[in-house]
Formats: sequence, C-alpha cells, structure tokens
Amino acid sequence: MPADRARAAILAVALATALALGALLSSCASAGPSPAAQEWYDLGNAWLDKGDWKRAGQAYSRALALEPSFAGASFNLARALAEAGDYDGSLSALGALAKRDPGNVRIIAARAYALYKKGDFVAALAAYREALALDPFAPDAVYNAALLELAAGDAAGAASDLERLTQAKGDDGQAFLLLGRARDKLGDAEALAAYERANALGKADAAAMERMGALYGDAKRYPEAMDALDAAVKADPKLASAWFSLARLRLVVAADSDKGLAALKGALDAGFSDKEAAAALLAEPDLVEREKVIELLKSKSLEE
Repeated sequence: MPADRARAAILAVALATALALGALLSSCASAGPSPAAQEWYDLGNAWLDKGDWKRAGQAYSRALALEPSFAGASFNLARALAEAGDYDGSLSALGALAKRDPGNVRIIAARAYALYKKGDFVAALAAYREALALDPFAPDAVYNAALLELAAGDAAGAASDLERLTQAKGDDGQAFLLLGRARDKLGDAEALAAYERANALGKADAAAMERMGALYGDAKRYPEAMDALDAAVKADPKLASAWFSLARLRLVVAADSDKGLAALKGALDAGFSDKEAAAALLAEPDLVEREKVIELLKSKSLEE
C-alpha cells in the first residue's frame, strides 16, 4: 500500500470519540461544569458533529473561559484545532491535559493524531506506540500505528499489531483489510484469509478484491478468482488491470468468449496498456476467440 494512500486513510477514531470524553476523563475533571459552561460545550459538540471546526473551537473556548478545568471541553477543543489546521494549538491543549492525566491513552492517541496531521509521522508513530504500551488493544492506536508502520515499510510490525487487534476484535473489517495488505507485502499466504474476512465484513475495497482475485488465481481457485475480479471492476470500473486479469481467466480458463471479450474491452476502455501482458495473453495455447482478441489489442496498438 503506497505511503500517501496509507496516510490518507488514517483513522481519527481517537478524536471522533471525543464527544463522550467528559466521562472518560473523570479522573482529571472537576465535580462538574457549570450549566453555562455545559451549554457552550454542548453547542461545541453540535458544531463538531457538523464538521464546523472554527465554530466548535469558539464554543469550547467559551466553555473553558467559564470552567478552565473542563477536561472534555479541552479535549474537544484540541480536536477542533487539529482539524482546523492549528496543530501546535492542539498539541498545546493536549499537553496541558496530559499533565493532569499522564496515563490517559486517549490523550496520547489524540496527540499522535495531531502530530500525524502536522506531518511529523515519526513522532506520531512514537506517540501511538506510547499509547499501545499502556493499552496494547486500543483499537484506534493499533490501527493508526499499523498504517504508519506500513507506510514506512515496516510490514512485519504492522502485521504484528493488526494480528493482535483482529484477535481481540474479530468484527473490525478495516483492520482485517489492512492486515491483508501487510501480509501481502510480506508474501504471507495468510493474506488471502485476511482479505476474505474483510470482504465478509463488507470492508474489502476494489484494490483488495483485485488482490483476492490474483491470490485465488495463484491457488487455481478460478471461479472464486473471477468472482473477486468481477466485484473489483464493479466497484471501480476504471481498474484496468483487474479487467484484464478477468479477461484472461474468462478467455483462457473458462473459455467464455462473450464475457471474456467484454472484459478485455473493459480493460482497453479503462486504459490498459501493458504490452508484455498482452503478448503473454496471446501466447496462451487455450485462448479462445484469438482473432477477435488480436483485433481488440490492435485497436489500442497492443499487438504487433
């Protein structure tokens, strides 16, 4: 999984759970905010839920002006600042909270997220690992640490973290999807099982379905390979490589002329341009509709 893609996919779960953080931070909160501070806090939550970070931040700031020890407002303010791009402000707010409750995993994970948003991926990963040292099964911290590990090329570390998470939380389809990619990077035969579980949980994306198709094909599980590739191109009709793999299986293995030619046309329409793969297809002794395949490939200058 490319680093930029992994970074774009990073979860904000640690911060998305902030709305209920008042109870979670009871160890560092006062007996309770004043009614006026609570009203501003609730208003901030409403703006936060709508993604209006500026107004949310303003409301939390008003709550804190009335009740400086209001931990939930401080935490949610940190979230709003991070999402609004004020990373240093977010980190400052979280630092103040951490002094009051240094072992709070959610605060540490939120700091990691703010560092990630700031672009300091090394420090973000270190912070996630700090959170995991306190709670090895913190779902958001495990997942986000694994994303950063995978982006940094540490597929083994990512797989180890995700295996722990999926064992503890067997219904986390996103974790199984990332585990499949980590295992895939390692050439681990168990990658397919992780992808299958992600698919069963409704989280396998088009790229994962394409990889499942390839892995099924390698195992000579051809009907499953074609089903997976068909799902991939339905999810992303522009996935030219998946279209071509589907065409090869239909034209060579299944001897399905109509669907095979349709898939090949789909690949070419999506911009398929791999001349070596086209030549390998034509070299297949069991290829059906050879002349029509040649004609289609010639139309895109893929057959000489």
